[in-house]
Amino acid sequence: MKILFVSVLISFVIGLWFGVNIGKGNALYDNPLSDPDIIEEAHESADDAGLIDQGKDYLNEKSEQVKDKIKDAVNDL
Repeated sequence: MKILFVSVLISFVIGLWFGVNIGKGNALYDNPLSDPDIIEEAHESADDAGLIDQGKDYLNEKSEQVKDKIKDAVNDL
């Protein structure tokens, strides 16, 4: 039963891989997830919404907080 389940799962994954490539008109063994247009569109929409700048600000705040906590921990030692 386990062998049947694993073989069906593997067949589904391989069929999905080939099916997406056939649908896109790519070669069968190309990566169906690699689409540079999607990445560029996602980056542009995130930049338009200001998410990249918000993320940078958030990371800068958190890195300062972590540095302060580490300094306090080192001073306590």
